[in-house]
Amino acid sequence: MEPTIRHARNSDHDAVAAFTTNTFEWGDYVADVFPDWLADATGCVMVAVDDEDKPLAVGRGVMLSDSELWLQGARVNEAWRRRGLGSAVAEAIAAWGREQGALVSRLGTEDWNTPAQRQVEKVGFRPVGDWAVAVRPTPTAEPATSANGGKRAKARRKLERAHSTEATPAWISWRSGPLVQPTRGLHSWHWRWSRLELEHLIDGAKKGELWASPAGWALARVDRERLTVGWLECGPDDADQMVRAIVDLAQDAGTERIHLPVPAVDWLMKALETSQFDLHPMIIYERAL
Repeated sequence: MEPTIRHARNSDHDAVAAFTTNTFEWGDYVADVFPDWLADATGCVMVAVDDEDKPLAVGRGVMLSDSELWLQGARVNEAWRRRGLGSAVAEAIAAWGREQGALVSRLGTEDWNTPAQRQVEKVGFRPVGDWAVAVRPTPTAEPATSANGGKRAKARRKLERAHSTEATPAWISWRSGPLVQPTRGLHSWHWRWSRLELEHLIDGAKKGELWASPAGWALARVDRERLTVGWLECGPDDADQMVRAIVDLAQDAGTERIHLPVPAVDWLMKALETSQFDLHPMIIYERAL
């Protein structure tokens, strides 16, 4: 069939939920957030429909800046896969993004998801970065570690909220440091990657989300009982202390979990593993519009 692509409607929810509920072993999130996606004026949700106007595929695009489009939630009914529906939905979202002024589109996929990787590469996306989303529960006391059976070693110095005057030194350090190249200049909030600008650090400081210690800087916020780190600046010699300071910050804030996306460089992976983070490898893709 030749797919018909249109903007999604609230009435599409049940049909979309029917083919997205069990996408992964753990389920899926698309049906839960579908109403919020439709209500978000910064994004669009497109569906491919059959002759009876029933959704067979879905995808979402959201503008993360004046020129950056992020793609997410691409799903196709299993019975209709390999017919170009996912690509058609993605192209419709890209056309919408161009109308908003987007010059580049990006998306992320797990490193094990080779079918998704083949599909996005087929339509012109190229990998621009290997990342790992590091997660762990926040320690509630001084737990024993698997490494030595003793108490968890805290950082020598805590992360403290930084004044906006810290933004420029943090920016200069990052732009000249070892993490800017593997990140390709990107940072991440809520599973979405976009370019980091100095203004983000200044704004983060004003919101109380820029943190500093002798080991480096971080953008971090408490969101629904979770400490989320959107950006990190440190070097190989300071990585262990920086990660420990992040765990300490989460513990002091009383959060339940820590969510930390970072570029997959060896010395940072080692520091995260030492602090007992679970690592979920991701590949970030990019395409010019």
